[in-house]
Amino acid sequence: MQKSGVAAIRTRHPFDEGVVSFLDALSKHIMADGSCKEHGDVITFAFWCRKASINQMRENYGWLEGRIGRGLVFHIAPGNVAVNFAYSLAAGLLSGNANIVRLPSKQFEQVDLICGAIEATLGKHPEIAPLIEFTRYGHDKGVTDEISARCDVRVIWGGDDTINEIRKSPLRPRAVEIAFPDRYSILLIDADRYIAKPDKDAVARAFYNDTFLSDQNACTSPKLVVWLGKGVEEAQEAFWARIGEYAGERYELQGVQAVFKLSRMMMLAAKFSGVKCLPGGDNLINRVQIGQLSEEVFEYCGHSGFFMEYHAESIADILPVCGEKLQTLSYLGVDPSEITEFIDENAPKGIDRIVPMGRTMDFSLVWDGYDLIYSMTRAISLARDSIDVTL
Repeated sequence: MQKSGVAAIRTRHPFDEGVVSFLDALSKHIMADGSCKEHGDVITFAFWCRKASINQMRENYGWLEGRIGRGLVFHIAPGNVAVNFAYSLAAGLLSGNANIVRLPSKQFEQVDLICGAIEATLGKHPEIAPLIEFTRYGHDKGVTDEISARCDVRVIWGGDDTINEIRKSPLRPRAVEIAFPDRYSILLIDADRYIAKPDKDAVARAFYNDTFLSDQNACTSPKLVVWLGKGVEEAQEAFWARIGEYAGERYELQGVQAVFKLSRMMMLAAKFSGVKCLPGGDNLINRVQIGQLSEEVFEYCGHSGFFMEYHAESIADILPVCGEKLQTLSYLGVDPSEITEFIDENAPKGIDRIVPMGRTMDFSLVWDGYDLIYSMTRAISLARDSIDVTL
């Protein structure tokens, strides 16, 4: 589905009524599609772009009447997270812009479902069609050059290498770039409060959604689990047993993934002292206890059910891994005020998001420290004449 001339489209104000109506109709279309219901991430996106949800987001902003979209946004979606492109597009629309979206090169059923739903919904909202263009191409710098030269905002979702490569394609002098590079995330669990929780199946479901649903490929997925409290061993045994049961019924581990995880375990053991491989069961879950926290350990982290673990005496112990690459800190059984107190006292360079376990994948218009509405709009200032010109 490609529409020509998006760069020439008149920009809109943020949270334009027509855009909100389109996204709400898209949400209803997805919710009614039985094929979409098989993909939790697609349904989550549909729930996110309901009119009620968007209106609630709008309440987080004050005076926006003096802001309009910057023009044309070029979105470069990541290749390993299926639904990310849809959120990025929605943010571009809500900020009042026309959009060109480079879809993931990898084939995802979710991408096809959402694109099909968008195309069907545009049939009833033709005024929105000129604001959306999808493209899919390989590593073709010429194409990236051409689109980059036209856009007013470039949004890059990808690893550091991807961003460095895309940046070889110059932007116009007034264009804005928003880049989301390699990040990692961690989970903080109070062992004693976990043991006291009556519904441990709900905890397992929340953890699975944060990790296995994306194969831990999302930057939001925790790679490291930090345990607090006295009953850590008891909590670990109960926690991982439940995770193993829940994931075992839903997740299919490929042989290449198992080999990759085992190689990561050996690399960690060879590089750092105090590393111990912990029982996980049938390679579905690979657990590695580390003896000290440092940003270096994340150079050897894995995916597909690979978790590093550390027993901390206090929240302050996580400071060594709170560099600029730490994106999301999720928590279970920990008082959020203790986390904010830690941040106030230490002012770490990292941690852009603090969310309860089970909500790491929740998309927000404030992401990685960027407010997407403000970043993709421009403010028009009006200075009023102080001289009274009335007669």
